Amino acid sequence: MKKSRSLAVILAVVASFALILAGCSSSSNKSSNNDSSKASMQNQVQNKSAKEVLTSNDNLWYMNGSINYKSKSGIDAYKFNSKNHTVTIYSVNKMYKTYSEAKKANDLDKQGTLKYTFKNDSANKPVIYMKGKLSDIPMHQTISVKNTVAGKNHQSKLKVTGYKVVRNLDEDPAPQVWVTPKD
Repeated sequence: MKKSRSLAVILAVVASFALILAGCSSSSNKSSNNDSSKASMQNQVQNKSAKEVLTSNDNLWYMNGSINYKSKSGIDAYKFNSKNHTVTIYSVNKMYKTYSEAKKANDLDKQGTLKYTFKNDSANKPVIYMKGKLSDIPMHQTISVKNTVAGKNHQSKLKVTGYKVVRNLDEDPAPQVWVTPKD
């Protein structure tokens, strides 16, 4: 009787140990799959530094409270010109796959053009200072890049990638996302 109880306890311990190991292996596979899917969603911003991606992209960069934030006044859309270090800010009603698509839809309400400079030397978490006039009113803003972000804008059905940022507009900091459509 003692032998069968001991054998049952040993088998139960071995079976429990096997289940624990199987669970760890499954959990490890799930986390590596999630990491690879995140990497493929963010490949546009991971292959280059944030400074390069923001200023070398010829598309619009959309700034909003979140990827699917619903704004009654429109979305701020930034178009960088790295040759003369300016950024033109537009107000648009929705996100477009390309700048030319937004232009064709006649949905680019130009707010103004600002000069930009980088206030720090960080390639992946730059701080961008912009100064100029928006709607003929002098203004300045600082945008601090924090982390990468990716997702889907439901209204436009576009997959987007970009950065979580803090925009400090006239000494009023606000967390935002700054995204552009994926290729």
